[in-house]
Amino acid sequence: MVLGVLLIGAGTSLLVPRWVLGNGGASLEAARTRASPPKVAAEPRFHVEPATADTGSMALVVRKHDEAKDWERFAARALVPLTPDELAVLREEPVDDLAVLVARTERAFMDAAPGERAEKERRYLAALNLVAKLATPPEPSAADLRARDVDARYQQALTVERVKWRSLPPEEQARQHDAFKESFFHAEATR
Repeated sequence: MVLGVLLIGAGTSLLVPRWVLGNGGASLEAARTRASPPKVAAEPRFHVEPATADTGSMALVVRKHDEAKDWERFAARALVPLTPDELAVLREEPVDDLAVLVARTERAFMDAAPGERAEKERRYLAALNLVAKLATPPEPSAADLRARDVDARYQQALTVERVKWRSLPPEEQARQHDAFKESFFHAEATR
């Protein structure tokens, strides 16, 4: 009896006649087929690099490669999502410096035969777009910072004033808004 239970547990239910199992056999089969396949862990990335032993002999060493590839690092820095053409340029071209990448693709475009010219132009334009998408935005100037500050104060003061104008008809609200705007920016100009 114990042997039969072990055989069934091991998946050898074919040795036992179906009439012995009754309805339980059908549920075991259904449970076996419905079970999800085992989860497979993502394979770690490895890279091969030459190494020198203490004796001076050279050997190839396989190590786990934890860091992201160059193109993955660049793609992660993008301000907006990259197009498939831009990702292809990142994957296929060595990327150390974006300026070098643009110069290389431009040179390839200029030197291309007429049949290859359209493809090389597309790659060159993708490289230019990459530079634009991966560039850090410029620091705002003092005038930009002041304009943002004035706009924030204006929006805050306008919100307070609109509460006062709620009961007025729309034409009067528009007139009050114009008068408020003129007085606010006149006061800002004299500040």
